[in-house]
Amino acid sequence: MTRPIVLCIGDNPMSAYVYHAIRHLGVTHVIQEDGPSEERPDSLKSWGRQLYVRYTTPLMRWFSRERVHELKRRYPLNHQPIPLHHLLKVTSLNDARAKMWLDRLMPELVIFHETGPIEPEVLKRIDCPVLTVRPSMAAGQLEAYWAFRAKPNVCEVRIEQWTERGWSVLDRSVLYIGGTDNFATYPYLQLSTGLPLLRRQIEAMLEEDVYDRRID
Repeated sequence: MTRPIVLCIGDNPMSAYVYHAIRHLGVTHVIQEDGPSEERPDSLKSWGRQLYVRYTTPLMRWFSRERVHELKRRYPLNHQPIPLHHLLKVTSLNDARAKMWLDRLMPELVIFHETGPIEPEVLKRIDCPVLTVRPSMAAGQLEAYWAFRAKPNVCEVRIEQWTERGWSVLDRSVLYIGGTDNFATYPYLQLSTGLPLLRRQIEAMLEEDVYDRRID
């Protein structure tokens, strides 16, 4: 019997795009946490930056409608919601209920997307490969803000795997930012570039697992 792929997500609408891009590879369950809660700034400067990002993003998104449509067509991105019968709701991916589901489902592969910080103890008890997409915007849009601030003309998306030494980069790709891009269009730019990388890693892992089973 084939073991399932489990997608673990936060309360982020972008995760639906990930689900639809990889569901045919064997995603049978989606564990969704209530959060993550927004990161609390530790200075007045950080408060000002967070408020700026929070209140200007909707305006930027409205002015960037054409660019968002272009990026959605590039992959393409499926905007349909995740079917409710595939969703398992938990308060946090670190709580006992989430651990119970991961133990019961016995997944072949676990993928985290836009979740809060996952405790190392939770990751260590998962008896299969664990992948994630970075950088994460789970703490709001601040990761996107810094992606643009740090490298105004170029940034990247990474597929990382959990190891005994922490997260390790499996694949990465440069995001070439156009003149009309901003931190409202960044999530779509990231997904249209990063989802093919994620699919490639999943397919490679599944093929390797099938090969291993055949030679046993």
